[in-house]
Amino acid sequence: MPYGAESEDGVMRRIFWAVFECFLAVCLAVSLLPVTVMETNAATYFDEGDLGVIKCTILSDASRASYVDRMMKYHILSEKDNYRVARNLQNGDSVVFFFDGCSDNVDDAKWGDYKTYRLSAYCAVVQLKNGVPTIVFESENCSTIPDNPRNPATNEGTPVPTVLDGVYNILSTNHGGRYAALRIQDNSGSVPVMRCTATENYVSTSSAINIHARSQFRNAPTDGITPTSYSSAGCFNVGRVSDGWAEYNAFINAVLGIPKALTGSSSTKCEQWIDHGLVIVDRVHYRAQLEQIYAKNGEPAADLVARMTEYTDQILASLVKRGDANENGEIDAGDYMIAKRIVLGTYTPSASQKQNADADGDGTVGLNDYMMLKRHVLGTYTIE
Repeated sequence: MPYGAESEDGVMRRIFWAVFECFLAVCLAVSLLPVTVMETNAATYFDEGDLGVIKCTILSDASRASYVDRMMKYHILSEKDNYRVARNLQNGDSVVFFFDGCSDNVDDAKWGDYKTYRLSAYCAVVQLKNGVPTIVFESENCSTIPDNPRNPATNEGTPVPTVLDGVYNILSTNHGGRYAALRIQDNSGSVPVMRCTATENYVSTSSAINIHARSQFRNAPTDGITPTSYSSAGCFNVGRVSDGWAEYNAFINAVLGIPKALTGSSSTKCEQWIDHGLVIVDRVHYRAQLEQIYAKNGEPAADLVARMTEYTDQILASLVKRGDANENGEIDAGDYMIAKRIVLGTYTPSASQKQNADADGDGTVGLNDYMMLKRHVLGTYTIE
């Protein structure tokens, strides 16, 4: 071997150490990546294929049911703050959805009287079952809107709070010290609310908003809820008075695992202040009623309602798809039927539905939009 030449073994050792040093450098670089990037990638727990069972089964209105299904899937797949919803499900917690205005009660002559009754919300509890997000509880006899929100007298003289649309933590508590319920909070220990009096409204916070059973006061008739039963001064309600707490018991059992029947003031209590997941509030389908409920001096409260639903409105603005009037993610026969009903005046769309149904983009929903949607479904025209 010539003087100064390296042996074959020496060359192999140099190559090995060079490769090994490169490996260590890559490992070090990965370890120094921003934590948020790594966590975001690791926290993408679900895809569309995991959510086939996320489908409400108790709503008869197809467009509202489609909206509910779509938004539940959106939150599970795409929620901001590093896939917060998915992480809670993976941790074994619940995600509770309230879609006010989506209950079939809205169409009922009695229960749909928004000036008298508060049974307008669809509620679902989603949990992870066998690795799959699954609806474990549903009810349409719920509400997120307080009774008499412009009358502080119903809240011991303090302006009545209404929780703003959004995503919040839920902790176990005993409502009024009497029975198991859930406290709604953000990370600061309170929750953003709109407070109203007869003449003004303003955004504030509250540290005492619960999800609880519907109460009944002032010797009101036992029909579930009446004008004289102020069943909520800001809290969310599940169930009717007249069902003997059965529906609420099923709800609280789903979230807290308390199987014993709840019977009025002698009901089951729970260990307090344990984190049990999230609640998501969405009221866009109740916008028209909200503007009347919160009307001031006879004028609909459109600006106030816009502030209350701002979170959901921002989501919907990002999901607008021209032609998808029923908001199920595609253009199908249901879309041109909704457009037809809008034109005939037999259906009141949400803001996003109206925007999606405007197939020709002229700012209104008319006969031309209906024809464009129908031709698209028949394959004789393509909506870009």
